[in-house]
Amino acid sequence: MIVWKGWGFLGLVIPLACSLLMQFGVDSYYGDGFYSEASWPLPLALLLSSVLVFVSGYKLNSNEGRILLDPETNEKVLLKTTHSMFWIPMQYWSVIIIGLSVMLYLSNTGVIYQ
Repeated sequence: MIVWKGWGFLGLVIPLACSLLMQFGVDSYYGDGFYSEASWPLPLALLLSSVLVFVSGYKLNSNEGRILLDPETNEKVLLKTTHSMFWIPMQYWSVIIIGLSVMLYLSNTGVIYQ
C-alpha cells in the first residue's frame, strides 16, 4: 500500500517514467536487450529522475500557505498543502533515489557482491 499526500505519488511515478523512457532510448540506440544487460542505464535513469523529483517537490512544497485567525482564542492556524509519500516530503525522496541509484550501480558492476 502506498501512502501519499497531495502530489507526493510523483516521487514514484517520475522514476518509473524515466526508467521506461531510458529503456526505450537505450534499446533503440544500442539494440534490443542492451538496457537489461548493461550496468549503467537504470542507475543513470534513477539519477536523472532524482533531479526531477527534487525540483518538482521543492516547487510544490514551497508555497507559503494561509494563516487563519481563530476569533475566539486569537490563535493562528497555518493551512498548507504538503506533498509527501510515506510521510516523507517529496523533495527528500531525491536523496533516497540517489542512494538506490548508487547501490544499484555498485551491485551491477560487482563492487557490492550479492
